Amino acid sequence: MGDQYRHALLSRPTVDEQGREAFLAAMRRFLISELYDGNKLAYERRQVPAFAAAHGRAPQTYLEVKSVMQEDPYFRAFSLLNRATQELLWDNVGESVERQLPALKRAAGEVPKAGGSLTLDPGLELPDYFTKVDIHVMPGSFHTELADKDDLYAGAVYDRGVYIYAYGGLGDKNAALGQGTVDCVRRRFPHLKPRKILDLGCGAGMSTLPLAEAWPEAEIYGVDLAAPMLRYAHGRSEALGVPVAYSQQNAAHTNFADGSFDLVLSNLLLHEIPQKVTRAVIAECARLLSPGGVMVHNDMVGWPTDPFQEFMAEWNAHHNNEPFERGSGTIDWVGACVAAGFAAEDVFLQPVDAAYMSEQLAFVGFRGAVKRV
Repeated sequence: MGDQYRHALLSRPTVDEQGREAFLAAMRRFLISELYDGNKLAYERRQVPAFAAAHGRAPQTYLEVKSVMQEDPYFRAFSLLNRATQELLWDNVGESVERQLPALKRAAGEVPKAGGSLTLDPGLELPDYFTKVDIHVMPGSFHTELADKDDLYAGAVYDRGVYIYAYGGLGDKNAALGQGTVDCVRRRFPHLKPRKILDLGCGAGMSTLPLAEAWPEAEIYGVDLAAPMLRYAHGRSEALGVPVAYSQQNAAHTNFADGSFDLVLSNLLLHEIPQKVTRAVIAECARLLSPGGVMVHNDMVGWPTDPFQEFMAEWNAHHNNEPFERGSGTIDWVGACVAAGFAAEDVFLQPVDAAYMSEQLAFVGFRGAVKRV
């Protein structure tokens, strides 16, 4: 794992904290790159023969796979190590950020101004699906505030935590997801020159900034439900010299006018929300797009049908606190887009390598639609 880019709002670990971070990043890499595939070997060489001896056939559903794999010693060890590593990661980064929180808040107020903005809505009702689960096992999830004023704890934890979780695989600015979306749009729509771009569920803004690099003349907007994430995103963007207009809004119901944007996108938003909310987001995208505008979401593009791979995907969703992953992967995407007003022939689906987690997330990619002129 290389060094993360040291912008003004990034937490600075002590020597001890840095050592623990390096250990956890190495453990994550070891689990995913070295141990993950061993689960399939344990299944094929030990559990399939045992199941076949008892039932006269191989397991046919992911629940049957689960019934044997949850007792397999290799899988149990892998599962324990993976979950424990993730919990330790958040604990270590969380303590580090909490110790530095006053200094990080001061830094956010002192960074040179790049011309962006931040609009928060204290009266915004946060939906249950967002507040009832600690997504990614991150304590307090994205919305919890530790300080009485100007809290940005969740954003600071997420920026550093994701870098360690991905063992640097998202680049020194955690921008690989956003850059991948930019690359997808440029390849599919080389003549698109967006004047206004909206990033839905922008979080800490890590995937938002590549938009400004790709289209420097465009106005960039980002919306999210979580105030502490948006405060951090705004401060981080200003520190990096990228003006972005951030606002606290629900991606399914924004206050922007019809036809406001030429490009509306998201990165790993849809698998965090129920199917009915995804449909509302698609409809909102259709409303917000100008004629000829593009909607693209970097997220699930399917769900495994092989019983073993389905079991492993379900395991990841459960142990990573991702209750809506299956629904996101199995939604009728074309049907949802058509219901929102897009033409079926203007809908697209593009699987892609899932960067540092291709072994676990082979069903990630791009899906979207074009609004007819």
